[in-house]
Amino acid sequence: MASILLDGVTVERDGVPVLSDLTLYVDDGELLAVVGPSGSGKSTVLRTVAGFESPIRGDILIGGEVVTGRDPSRRDLAMVFEEDSLVPFLSARRNVAFPLELRRLRRGEIDRRVTAEARTLALERFLDRLPHELAAGHRQLVQAARSLVRRPAVFLLDEPLAHMDADDRRRVRTEIRLLQQGYGVTTLYATNDQEEAMAIADRIAVIADGAIRQIGAPLRVYREPADTFVAGFVGSPPMSFLPGAVIGATVRVADRILGPVGNVPEGAVTVGVRPHAWRRVRSGGIVGTVTAVENHGDHIVATVTIGTGVAAVRFDDQVGVGSEVRLGAARVHLFDPSGRAIAHVDIDLGASQ
Repeated sequence: MASILLDGVTVERDGVPVLSDLTLYVDDGELLAVVGPSGSGKSTVLRTVAGFESPIRGDILIGGEVVTGRDPSRRDLAMVFEEDSLVPFLSARRNVAFPLELRRLRRGEIDRRVTAEARTLALERFLDRLPHELAAGHRQLVQAARSLVRRPAVFLLDEPLAHMDADDRRRVRTEIRLLQQGYGVTTLYATNDQEEAMAIADRIAVIADGAIRQIGAPLRVYREPADTFVAGFVGSPPMSFLPGAVIGATVRVADRILGPVGNVPEGAVTVGVRPHAWRRVRSGGIVGTVTAVENHGDHIVATVTIGTGVAAVRFDDQVGVGSEVRLGAARVHLFDPSGRAIAHVDIDLGASQ
């Protein structure tokens, strides 16, 4: 297996940067998810590693060896695309076997490898079906099997679950993760679904406008976002942002004390609170008005107007539209006027009343 390094890579299209001086390292055997909105550059990262895009500056290294400019067929990697790339007139079995047939392996070895991959991905009963006879999830698993049957050093997945329904997405992402762990193959996984990235990745890299905004373990990025972009993108429902200020070791929103924050520089801040971090309090805190309610079964998520801002708040009990609620927050995230994180603070709500 092999590590991946993009070292100061810049990619342009029609003179416009798509990736800007991007440096990204994926350790041997690691699954790293590149996550970001459409047009952020995440697919370009994978295509550049694969050799389908050429950087104007910087280098690509696989296993410590520079492969910049090398033909994709000579990079010892396999890629699964968002769009279906199966050969329509070949059975699933023949599609999986195809790269081995091109390498002229013995028929017995080909059959053994195809059967092993099919067993691993629970595809055995689908092997003799044509692609159009398979569900979207099974077609993607056949693509994954076709890629992995070659035993590549690097595995690239470009939004492989984008066209599946919710049930198939959950099932197939689990299968892919188990497969990746079983083989220990170094994997780059591009997706705009941050929940998907959080669920399967060892680390995530959040990308926007061709630049990495933050890299880290999923829980670390979720709990300590580097800026307002990361904070708003990672997490569902997303973090709410309210104008506030730090005054005398307390954070204030709508001229009310939300809680003590300790040794944080005074001044204007953006206050970020995740929906589950809000708490109803009997006194103190801040007051808001419920303007909309979404039922999620075991809880509801309400839209609450607070001063000039709006927050998404999770409640475990019922609240009605138009009702007034008094809120504290168990954890707040403070950002400076540029959007950079200043502090992530757990609040003792008992001390804030």
